Amino acid sequence: MSALFAGGRVHTGAGGSAEALLERDGRVVAVGRLADLTREAGSAERIDLRGGLMVPGWGDAHVHFMWWSIQSAQVDLSNAATLDEALSRVGAAARARAAGAGVLGGRFDKNLWGRWPTAAELDRVTGDRPTSLRSRDGHARWLNSAALRLAGITRTTQTPAGGEIERDANGAPTGILKENALGLIDAAVPPPTADECLAAVRRGQTEAWRRGVVAIEDLEGANARGAFARLHEEGALGIRVDMGIPRADLTSAIESGRRSGEGDEWLRTGHCKIFTDGALGSQTAALEEPYEGTDTRGILTIEPDECARDVARAAAAGIAVAIHAIGDRAVRVALDAIEPTRRSHPELRQRVEHVQLVREGDLARFGRLGVIASMQPIHATSDRELVDRHWGPRRALRAYPWRTLASHGAVLAFGSDAPVEPIDPLLGIHAAVARQRPGDPDRWHPEQALELDEALAAYSAGFAYATGRERERGTLAPGMACDAAVIDRDLAQVDPSEWPQARVTATITGGVVRFAEGLG
Repeated sequence: MSALFAGGRVHTGAGGSAEALLERDGRVVAVGRLADLTREAGSAERIDLRGGLMVPGWGDAHVHFMWWSIQSAQVDLSNAATLDEALSRVGAAARARAAGAGVLGGRFDKNLWGRWPTAAELDRVTGDRPTSLRSRDGHARWLNSAALRLAGITRTTQTPAGGEIERDANGAPTGILKENALGLIDAAVPPPTADECLAAVRRGQTEAWRRGVVAIEDLEGANARGAFARLHEEGALGIRVDMGIPRADLTSAIESGRRSGEGDEWLRTGHCKIFTDGALGSQTAALEEPYEGTDTRGILTIEPDECARDVARAAAAGIAVAIHAIGDRAVRVALDAIEPTRRSHPELRQRVEHVQLVREGDLARFGRLGVIASMQPIHATSDRELVDRHWGPRRALRAYPWRTLASHGAVLAFGSDAPVEPIDPLLGIHAAVARQRPGDPDRWHPEQALELDEALAAYSAGFAYATGRERERGTLAPGMACDAAVIDRDLAQVDPSEWPQARVTATITGGVVRFAEGLG
C-alpha cells in the first residue's frame, strides 16, 4: 500500500519543506517536488492536503493517559471560578449516584478561590458518599468526611514522610492531603477494573488522534500497561506507546528483566518515574529559597541520597529515569542524581520532567550532561500569575527557560502532563512561541520563547530522541516511519494568534490514516 500526499506544504523537520510526500508500507519513500513524486508514485492513492500543513506527528513526552481518559468522564472542576460553583457541580454529581456510592474527579484550582477548601464544605453537598477530588496539578486531594473515614485518617494519623495532612488549629484533618499523603486515600479507593482500563485507553487513543498525537510516554503503572497490552493484542493499538515504570515498581521491574526500549514498534518499556517534589499550584515544589512572603520552601518528596541510589540502581539494570522536578532545589537534586550515570551508562536517555524553575548554575548542566528537559509549554502560560505571585520577578527570569536551555545544547521534549493540561499540541506550540494564552494582552518573558520550527521539533524529533527512536521517527525524511499530522493551515504563514483556532484534519501512524476530517 502506498499514498502520495500533496496539495499543501510538507514540513519534513529541521527547517525542511517539500511539495509532496510519498509513503509506502508505513515508511516515507520520498519527499520533494510533486512532479517528480508523481512519476514515482505509480498507483499510489492520492491524498489532497487542501492547502494544509503536514508535519512530523506529535509525541506527548509526559502524559498520564489512562487517568486523563478516565477523568474525562468524572466531575470536572477545572473552570470552577468559585468554591460555590465547584460545590454545586459536585452536589449534582453526588445526587446522580446511589446512596453511599463514591464521587471522583476534580482538577480544582484553589488559587482561584484564595484558599484550600474543607471537608466540612464538601460534606454539605455529598453527605455519606465518599468523595475524593484531585487538585488541578494532581498533587493534592480534597476529601469529605466519609472519604477521610474510608482512608482511616484521624487526628492521630501519622503524616507520611514527604507528605502533608493539613490540620486545623485543634489538630483535626481539614480534608486536604498533599504529596506522599495521597497514598492514604489512593489505597482506599478501588482501582478501575481491567475492562474499564481497556475502554479508557481505547477512548483516549481516538481523542489523541483527533489532536495529531501519534506517540506518548505514559507515566502510569501496571493497570495502564496491561490495558495497552490488551489493545495491542487485539491489533487495535495505533498510537506508539512507551510505558513508564513507577518508582514503587522499580525493584520488580529489575527482577523481571525489564529495560528501557524493550518491546516492539508500538509498545515499549520507557522510563522509571521518580518524584523529587510537588507542584507550584499547591506550593509544594521544592525551592532553594522560600516562596514569596513565606518561610516555606515546599516539599522534597525523596531524600537526595535515596534518589541517587535509585537512579544508579535503575541505570545498572538498563532502565532510564524520568525525574519529576519542578522547583529549583528539586531540579538540582535530580541533576545530581543523574550525573554519575552519564559516565557509567551514557547510552541511557535520562530526563528531568517539568523543569519549571532552574538555578542559574544548573541551566548549562542539561546540555553538558546530555540530560533531556521534558517540559510542558502550556504550564508556563497557565501558571504565569502563580509564578509572579509565589516565586517573584527575580526568579521568574529562570522559570520555564526553554530558550536558555536550548542555547546551552539541551534537547527539549514537549508534552502535556494531561490531565493537568489538555492533550493538545497546538496549544502547546502556541504557548512555546507566543509565551501567552489566547487573549492575553502581553507576552510573558518573551526572551524565553522558541521559534515555530523549534517548537514543532520538541514535539517530534525531541520526543523521538527522548525515547531512543530518533533513527525511526521524529522527521519525515525518507526511510522514517510515516507518522504525521495535518493541520488546516500553514502555521508559518499566519499570525500566532490564529494558531489556537487551527484544526487537525488528519493523523497518520505507520502510513495508516487513523483520523481524517477535511482531507481530499
